[in-house]
Amino acid sequence: MESLISKKMFENIGDRVWFYNGAESPPLKGSVDAVRRYMEHRSYGPGGRSSNAEVEDSCKSNLAKMLGGQPNQIALLSNSSDVISMIAGALGLKAGDNVVVNKLEFPSGILPWLVLQEAGVEVRFVDHVNWRVSPEDILSRVDARTRIVVSSHVSYLSGAKLDYKELYRALKQTDTLLMLDATQSLGITAVDINETDFVVCSSYKWLLGIHGLGILGINPARTSDFMPRAVGWRGVTDMFSPLRDGSYRFQPDARRFETGYPSYPCVYALDYSTRLLLDTGIPLIEDHVLGLGTELISKLEAAGYELMTPREPEFRAGNICVVSDQGEEISAELERQGIYLWGGDGRFRASVHAFNDSADVDRLIAGLSAIHSKGEAIL
Repeated sequence: MESLISKKMFENIGDRVWFYNGAESPPLKGSVDAVRRYMEHRSYGPGGRSSNAEVEDSCKSNLAKMLGGQPNQIALLSNSSDVISMIAGALGLKAGDNVVVNKLEFPSGILPWLVLQEAGVEVRFVDHVNWRVSPEDILSRVDARTRIVVSSHVSYLSGAKLDYKELYRALKQTDTLLMLDATQSLGITAVDINETDFVVCSSYKWLLGIHGLGILGINPARTSDFMPRAVGWRGVTDMFSPLRDGSYRFQPDARRFETGYPSYPCVYALDYSTRLLLDTGIPLIEDHVLGLGTELISKLEAAGYELMTPREPEFRAGNICVVSDQGEEISAELERQGIYLWGGDGRFRASVHAFNDSADVDRLIAGLSAIHSKGEAIL
């Protein structure tokens, strides 16, 4: 398969193979130009601030289109951990309440809830079955005191994809909210903000942006009454006058979760990269990623590797994960060959994006074969 996005659009890839996208994507040349444009706009004084606002509005509009929502449902914070912590604080959980998470979650999806155990909040963990968690598995841990279910759309660990829409259909019949972490899916597969209560995402992985932003999407249908426990001048309707009277009012939409300016260099870069992804077409990107992923899975299986990631396209996205207790050593040796992927947590992970192609797959398989033949790793 040929790539959908040319590698020539990226900065300094050269002849390297980049399957590191689940950790971070390579920098786009257009993003470098976008950051330079931000620096140029800084020299305009007040005019620069107007330009920043325009780019921020454009970036939020792009993200809203990806999520099937509206720009006023999008807030930009510093990182996804901050976003999840902000949500945890806004819920006002009390002793006796519980939160349901699964054991395939990244630490940022677990730690903000563990802190609440000190206040008597129970954190209930859902076990995986063959590296997958189903809606039924999650729902079996939900009861009348469950305030929120926290789950990734696609697991960072196994690459398995959750049918969150089925889960949400059941949760809507209760008072339990759903927070969907789309960090490992947004940008390469469809994500619908109307089929969850909160969406969380990072800026520097599949969205092809850079470090420095945490994306929060809010579906107001069941969350309009939730207010953050942290407040800043960006989150209130009037940043000056009411304060003199000792009062303030939160913004009526997602902006209430923004305490101050976002990282504008990151906003400029993300505005560029999300426009590129939208122009390429998320459905086309998804078809490409799944097709190339199938090609990689078939060759890994033929080579004798044990996969965590489901073979069925409907149950995965871009992460292809292989069971290995030598993942770190394998990734380090592949890096010396100019092949980037993630190794650790009892596996190694190749993350397929729109700029990857069949030649990349062949390079990876050949690289793994070379490691095995030298006896530097055990299948």
